[in-house]
Amino acid sequence: MMATGAGDLHITPVGDLFPGVEIQGNVINSVLQNSYLIRPAWAQTLELGVMLLFALFVSLAIPHLSAGKSAILASVLLVVTVAGGIYAFTSDLPLALNDIVNRALQKDPEKRYLLTERQKERLEGESVETNKMLGLSFQGQGMLDMAFEKFRKCPVDEGMKDTLYNLALDFERKRQFNKAVSVFEHIMTVDKNFRDISVRMDKLRVASETVILGTAGLKKGTEATVMIQGGVSDLARPTLGRYEVMKELGKGAMGVVYLGKDPKINREVAIKTLRFEDEFDAGDMKGMKERFFREAESAGRLVHPNIVTIYDAGEDGDISYIAMELLNGTDLKQHTTKGKLLPVSETLEVIAKVADALDYAHSQNVVHRDIKPANIMKLKNSEIKVTDFGIARITSQSKTATGTVMGTPAYMAPEQLAGKKVDGRADLFSLGVTMYELLTGEKPFIGESVATLMFRIANEPHAPVLSMRADLPLALNDIVNRALQKDPEKRYQRGSELAADIRSLSQAVAATA
Repeated sequence: MMATGAGDLHITPVGDLFPGVEIQGNVINSVLQNSYLIRPAWAQTLELGVMLLFALFVSLAIPHLSAGKSAILASVLLVVTVAGGIYAFTSDLPLALNDIVNRALQKDPEKRYLLTERQKERLEGESVETNKMLGLSFQGQGMLDMAFEKFRKCPVDEGMKDTLYNLALDFERKRQFNKAVSVFEHIMTVDKNFRDISVRMDKLRVASETVILGTAGLKKGTEATVMIQGGVSDLARPTLGRYEVMKELGKGAMGVVYLGKDPKINREVAIKTLRFEDEFDAGDMKGMKERFFREAESAGRLVHPNIVTIYDAGEDGDISYIAMELLNGTDLKQHTTKGKLLPVSETLEVIAKVADALDYAHSQNVVHRDIKPANIMKLKNSEIKVTDFGIARITSQSKTATGTVMGTPAYMAPEQLAGKKVDGRADLFSLGVTMYELLTGEKPFIGESVATLMFRIANEPHAPVLSMRADLPLALNDIVNRALQKDPEKRYQRGSELAADIRSLSQAVAATA
């Protein structure tokens, strides 16, 4: 029965071809000698207890211990389990304990466990570094919310505290004070005394209730700085795009003008803001924004000594802005009343320079649409600058335009008031009105209402300039009349023509003086 092929053969730890008859003989011998393993009634309870012990160790202990400590504890448990299994076999305890030992003791368990822990720590380290780098990239691109989302996945160690602190400062500069507080609160979960975050959080809560880019709560005529009132002036300077906002310079029809600084090249700029949400209906806002940036781009290409230079245009939250050359001077509006008029020779030189600037702009297919004394600046060095290229068309269509309509329509050409497509000759009409006002202190067309004013501009002749001021040169009457022709074809066709006539007149007057 033990010959190969005579009976059934089995694969056992003893050999690959172990005869079944020998297995049966060993079993019978064990029965006769009363030497065999039994499973008592309490074995199942013991098995469940041991499995529960390992389950609690894996689920509760390992996550809260370092790899070294958990490896030592696991080794202790494994030694106890092995010793228990050996004791069970040598003292005839139930075979079920051996099954538990076999399940717990897999091949090289401690080595495999340590390798797994090291791999997990390596992967976690790579994940933390990846999230940190992504967060810094988002922060550099101005996507602060996404940066904070990535940083929150990183442990708040000393290096991350500094990173989060800088992110909070960026939120401050963007006037998102509540979000800056959230970042500081995240730091405080591990370090409540880090730098000055407790003090800054109190100031930020005050700042969140204050309009930082505006003049809310200030007395009329007060020059407002954009630093928060109420003892929080040491917060990070607010920014518009990449520009730091220093203080308020003035207010326009659609927004506020601020003094700003480009930190990259340390250059001061004037920042003119526009709030489209306040000025246009939702259906018109998108189209007006697109037009604004398109016209700002066109105006930014203008390079002329008598045109203010536009450096940049952009959006920051709900504010659109234009960064332009900072001018040290005043506009000509103050010289439009009798008693404050400029000398005739100086006025003529100003008009000639503006005409040169318009001639250049028109050659670049850019029409101003709002030439008036308030948009002509006289600098401290007596230079002349034309401002607001690229903005006039947007301003004229805003909701607030009705509030300033008595000012602007007085300078508009008839075809502009009629809503027709205009070209550079409309700007020359407006310059003619400006010249008339700077010479006489009176506008050539006035009316008790907007409708009356528009009718007179379109249909009635203006009073001769010499009738308003008799000491003016006779030839000046012809220049003003031609500039104020209602038919564009009879008007000056180019600014260079108007500038040439004015300079010829000035030379003639100087020669006879």
